[in-house]
Amino acid sequence: MAAGAALRGRLIVLAYRLAVPLAGAVPPVVAYPILDRLADVIRLASGDARQAVEANLEQVLGRRGRRHAWAVRGVFRHALRNYYDTFRLPAMTDAEIRERVVIHGREHFRAALADGKGAILFSAHVSSVALAAQALALAERDGTVVVEPVEPPELLGVMQRVRGSHGLRYATLSPTLFGELTATLRRNELVFLVVDRDLGGTGILVELFGRGTRIPTGPALLALRTGAPIVPTYVSRRPDGRLDGVIGKALQVHWTGDRRADLTAITRLVTGRLEYHIGRYPEQWTVLQRVWE
Repeated sequence: MAAGAALRGRLIVLAYRLAVPLAGAVPPVVAYPILDRLADVIRLASGDARQAVEANLEQVLGRRGRRHAWAVRGVFRHALRNYYDTFRLPAMTDAEIRERVVIHGREHFRAALADGKGAILFSAHVSSVALAAQALALAERDGTVVVEPVEPPELLGVMQRVRGSHGLRYATLSPTLFGELTATLRRNELVFLVVDRDLGGTGILVELFGRGTRIPTGPALLALRTGAPIVPTYVSRRPDGRLDGVIGKALQVHWTGDRRADLTAITRLVTGRLEYHIGRYPEQWTVLQRVWE
């Protein structure tokens, strides 16, 4: 069993390494239609992932039907497009990245940074988050993105090199992470958090689309520690293949001094923004695991 898992891990690492130059050589206008067809096959073959997506979207949309089926198909298609966008990053110039992502709401972003405490940007797994974060960093301010750890470690190394090919820093969950993010904010830089899954297992139970699930408290904890503003960011793919990156107004946070109550209240505010974003683009919400147990 261990030998089989090790072999699978090596094959995955090899596939990822081969995908990087391939994505760089094939333009999106050619790649996207091919990836869409491949995603349809994967959706039909991946029973567990398909059932998880179906259950997630039923909670978001309220019922199953034609729109639900269309959204499920879209999730798998957007997931492959997102991987392609990430693998293509090393082959893209800074100018190409800026051109691919249209950033809206820069005035909110600059207002959030005016106090020199950095900004905590949060979003959901909607559309190509890695590409959008890199574009924002190139356009405005350097920063650190928190990503989930993956196995084997060689695979994580490949992904870190690909995602960080234009200077944006990446960090995984670890005992030193909170200190790293605090230092980032104190340099008046950005912290990017994707918070629609409780990867660390330390989130609190709140309602998301009317049903309880655990949501990470990272944005609230960092704000409590540093005083940095918490800023919702929204990414979505346009029909022309480019991305819209929208920066919202910083959350209006009112500290009461009751740590537990404050963390819960702020996490509920965060959850409300997640509902808004996911609800607008359910077909682009590329979470392939069950969010509600």
